[in-house]
Amino acid sequence: MPISSSIVCLHRALKVFLCMNKFIRTAGMLSVGAASLSIQGIATASEGGVKPWSVGASLRGFYDDNIYTRPNGPAKVDSFGFEVSPTLSYAAKFDATSVNLSYAYSAKYYDTSKADNAWDQGHVVNAGLQHEFNERLSLSVSDAFAVTREPQELFSGLVFRTQGNNLNNQAQIGVTYQISPLWSAVVGYHNGYYEYDNVVYKAALNRVEHLPSLNLRYQIAPLTVGVLGYQYGSVNYSDALFTVGGKGVKRDNTSHYFFGGLDHTFSPDLTGAVRAGAQITKYDYNAFGYNQTSPYADANLKYAFAPGSSFQIGVRHQRNATDIDLNFSGDVVQDQESTGVYGVLRHQITGKLGAHLNAQYQDSKFHGGGATIDGKGETFFTIGGGLDYQISANLSAEASYSYDDLGSNLLARGYTRNRVFLGIRASY
Repeated sequence: MPISSSIVCLHRALKVFLCMNKFIRTAGMLSVGAASLSIQGIATASEGGVKPWSVGASLRGFYDDNIYTRPNGPAKVDSFGFEVSPTLSYAAKFDATSVNLSYAYSAKYYDTSKADNAWDQGHVVNAGLQHEFNERLSLSVSDAFAVTREPQELFSGLVFRTQGNNLNNQAQIGVTYQISPLWSAVVGYHNGYYEYDNVVYKAALNRVEHLPSLNLRYQIAPLTVGVLGYQYGSVNYSDALFTVGGKGVKRDNTSHYFFGGLDHTFSPDLTGAVRAGAQITKYDYNAFGYNQTSPYADANLKYAFAPGSSFQIGVRHQRNATDIDLNFSGDVVQDQESTGVYGVLRHQITGKLGAHLNAQYQDSKFHGGGATIDGKGETFFTIGGGLDYQISANLSAEASYSYDDLGSNLLARGYTRNRVFLGIRASY
């Protein structure tokens, strides 16, 4: 289930890498958007600014016209309900070290007899550390852990709510070293862990992803940096799809990413980044010759056009996991190849009134699964927006709406979903 508040983005879970955070990632790294608590504008006590910690709680009523993301028809279930979500965060800087910690809990009640469980509960924990050893060497470490009934991953096209808890953990470490005035190197490692209780998704999606990487950066001009990068990917699934000759068949695979790109600062308020290259993927179970070489691309543009107002747009293309794993004859569906476009807008209309809008469109094609699935496509479109009003220094009101639409060439997968939220939030 979504963790709802203005500082938590868990409410737009997409079923195979990302909420909106899933697309908006560090260029060249396959980081996941399980859930993200953003801590902004918190000064440190050592600097004599605002307190380094904050607490908050939100209460929202909602209406969801498709709580199980089912196709239109008699199986579709709608519900009114309410959600309570307390949050706690801490951010501080000690000399050369910065730390941040955050936790959010959500309890959502569905007012319908058709819900398998009236209450959904979720937990999101985020931790980060940055340390500068000296002028040339720095370290960053982060971890994002989520337990929820409405999970999210990278790409996909499917927002879904399942029975049982779903666990997602994303850990990342990066070391930056200034080799010379013009050259620097960034060595990184990303680990993604996915575990679903629901038997429908266990074999298809339970897995561990390892993603070590190396980026070389060159200062072409004062405002332009060139990048050459390599990333190795290893995906290890926990459960077998079926057995051949006494050996379990999984969708394990390895990938090599080769890419180049540019980071450019057009102005203090406008920055852009682009990465382009190739992804070469080899599948351990290769009975049908599904080794693939495909394009890899990631580009974004960020613009802060006024105090408290910003806009970001981007596009990304790569391969990703999918919940569809077999066709009726037992042919393995290896993965999807997806292209996604996203935009995020935040605007402070007045000193007390703010608005946000985000949208994403994704086009995906399945690889593997024989003639009945191979090459078949899916599209996913989601858009959401809302208003927040600062009633006082510690109290605000919010209203939001989101719409999801999955179109699929596969039977009984397409659906639409509308959600409306209205509530208040207190913070200190």
